[in-house]
Amino acid sequence: MKKLYSGLASILGFIIILLYALKNATTLFDFSFEGMADILGYFNLVQQYLIYALAGLVGLELLAGKKLLSLIFIVLLAFVVITTFFPEIANSYLPS
Repeated sequence: MKKLYSGLASILGFIIILLYALKNATTLFDFSFEGMADILGYFNLVQQYLIYALAGLVGLELLAGKKLLSLIFIVLLAFVVITTFFPEIANSYLPS
């Protein structure tokens, strides 16, 4: 199971870095192509959840085989993800 988590985390990490590089290149070099605004719009929408997914996979990889600790980790991760759906919580720590 560790190899599965590691493989998925590697792919997700690569996608996150690639999307951040595109976002930064667009700003720094005025780099763009048709559909770039749509791609960046979707990325801005899901970037927080991509990072949560990556953290979740890495945590599950670390805790593979440790059932009680894995359960506690999954409950904490679910709490963090669910509470982000409440704007007043997210606005309390995100910059305006």
